[in-house]
Amino acid sequence: MKTTLFFLFLIQALSLWAGPTVTTEFIKIDQFGYFCQSKKVAVIVDPQEGFNAALSFNPGTGADQYQVRRWEDDAVVYSGTLQQWNNGQTHSQSGDRGWWFDFSAVTQPGSYYIFDKQNLVGSFRFEIGEQVYEQALTQAIRMFFYQRINFAKKTPYVDTKYADGASFDGPGQDKEARSRNDKNNASTARDLRGGWFDAGDPNKYTTFVFDPLLQMLDAYRQHPSVFKDQLNIPESGNGIPDLLDEIKWELDWLKRMQDGTGTNGFFLKLGVDNFSDVSPPSNDRRPRYYVGECTSATITGAAVFALAGQVYKSLPQAEMKTYGEDLLQRAQKAWTRAQNTSLNFTQFQTTCDDQDIKSGDADRTGPEQLGNAVAAAAHLYEATGDETYKRFVEANYTKVRPYSDNYWSPYNLPVAEALLRYTTLPKADPTVTNNILRQKTNSNYLFSIDPYRTQKDLYRAYMEDWAHHWGSNMIRSNSGNINLDFNTFRINTSNRELYRETAEQYLHWMHGLNPLSMVMLSNMYAFGAEKCADELYHTWFNDKTDWDNARTSSKGPAPGYVTGGPNKDFSIKTITPPASQPPQKAYKDWNAGWPENSWEISEPAIYYQGAYIALLSRLIGTNTQACGSTTPLREPIEKTAQILVYPQPAQDQLRVEYQGLPVKKLQVSLRDLTGRLVLNREFQSGQFNLELQGLANGLYLLQVKNEGWVSGIKVLVQH
Repeated sequence: MKTTLFFLFLIQALSLWAGPTVTTEFIKIDQFGYFCQSKKVAVIVDPQEGFNAALSFNPGTGADQYQVRRWEDDAVVYSGTLQQWNNGQTHSQSGDRGWWFDFSAVTQPGSYYIFDKQNLVGSFRFEIGEQVYEQALTQAIRMFFYQRINFAKKTPYVDTKYADGASFDGPGQDKEARSRNDKNNASTARDLRGGWFDAGDPNKYTTFVFDPLLQMLDAYRQHPSVFKDQLNIPESGNGIPDLLDEIKWELDWLKRMQDGTGTNGFFLKLGVDNFSDVSPPSNDRRPRYYVGECTSATITGAAVFALAGQVYKSLPQAEMKTYGEDLLQRAQKAWTRAQNTSLNFTQFQTTCDDQDIKSGDADRTGPEQLGNAVAAAAHLYEATGDETYKRFVEANYTKVRPYSDNYWSPYNLPVAEALLRYTTLPKADPTVTNNILRQKTNSNYLFSIDPYRTQKDLYRAYMEDWAHHWGSNMIRSNSGNINLDFNTFRINTSNRELYRETAEQYLHWMHGLNPLSMVMLSNMYAFGAEKCADELYHTWFNDKTDWDNARTSSKGPAPGYVTGGPNKDFSIKTITPPASQPPQKAYKDWNAGWPENSWEISEPAIYYQGAYIALLSRLIGTNTQACGSTTPLREPIEKTAQILVYPQPAQDQLRVEYQGLPVKKLQVSLRDLTGRLVLNREFQSGQFNLELQGLANGLYLLQVKNEGWVSGIKVLVQH
């Protein structure tokens, strides 16, 4: 959040009818909502440690002090009593003590909030229904369209705020990138256009696509009907699900990375050799360079093309069947090349990336490359039936994670799922199959149903302390995915419903049921979230640009980006938060560059995105219990208002101008960040002054209610 903005804030108000007069973040819910038949538990907290330890909340703990109320008319549909978590002990991972409010009995579709009768405060709004996550999935997939390189973002496919020309399309850039080892030699130029920004940086890494592409391709293969052809990208309506259109954009770039070598191997990465980022990306004129062929890249390409080939061959369009067949042929050629350059997968190149091209290290260790090769062989065996690949899996599966660790965790998921897929093939070796399934069968003890049963996590989505590292949101999503794997591969079937219930809790955490009360996706205010990531570390949406902050800058970041998540190992110990916090609170919503290093917290990445999309789509695809009679979910915004406030920061007086809707009577309130009411007045005009003398310096929420339509904006007071 910036404290030096002196321009006028202009905000489009959310159209909200009824709902609680006072909203508190101490009542945590999934801000998008819940399936009708799902387990629904709100978490109510009183902070004891961490950045909000000075705040307190004493909920109504008596009988039936908590209610579920319908949003549109405040009607009480359910009452219940809080259950104290762990006898009132402080939860070490969050520094909070808390209570649970189970309202699973509410199954009628509609819009609701939780209400505390004692304190007269309510939660954010949430929905119950069959399609509560459709917008979240849509925006998460559309993130890849914003990430496209060498492709203009134009209306009507993007809001005008995010319109931008094609990036890295000029001389010496992606269409004629040169070798990192011979930058002045034009004969090294290769056409390596296409693909996505890997993360917040504008580079493209072959090895980094292993996880997201394999996870999303497999998620599609499991539940193809979940993925629609109407997400408003240029390819929408072509008969191919938009997820596969986006993945094809990346696959086409990978094909060029293979073609560029002339050997059937793959270049390792493509990017810039300095940190002089430019926003928007279309203005970036820096030359682009590639790092040459490497065994890690070639093995990655073989695995991705082997699975992608099967998916695209399964589509009804003749051109897609041809496309899939080409990918399979490329996968086999890449396998042969990797087999030769690695001396039959015994000697791997692990120092190809000298970091001249900034900044991610695209190298993979020898054990990692062997694991990826096992995944490639499993997919190639499924695709071709060639016994060579089968024998490779059977000779090497015990040497790679997760099997070698005897520990099936949220890490190495594409390898784990490839091994599980192998067990389903008709000619799989029975002994190998039994060994793999036995290990997975016994993996309930971490990130799974054992800690869920014992209520180990106040926030109901347990991860070990050490898993709250850089990119922990990927691990959170994959914790849900490993539970769904039990069901996908029909393991421990007596616990089928419990695995699904456990997986849903990890999704709820990502959607705001966490110590931060934050949806871990950017700028989702127009799609059902009340508090989400306002800032993310990204070349385009950089600090002090027009896209800086979703609430206070003129444009804000594009919606749907999954940020890195809490990181207890954050390197700058003088910035707290995120430093010196309980693991689940080790987060800060900011995007400052060096020396603050916000990329360790808020940077998005295609692999975080892929894990989240896999979890969300698998839960949607396995939601087989239909709702009863329905009432509308959140209505589209039809009435809008604008609040103009100045000056910012305000000293002793704030001028407010309310525009866009007729005014009869305005109910105006000002609350501090704890939710405490500090000012409450009525006005008959849309233009008025607020006296701020006596208020402490800090951020406040100004709320204007006009015949039920509520508009809000943050105000900075600085005397």
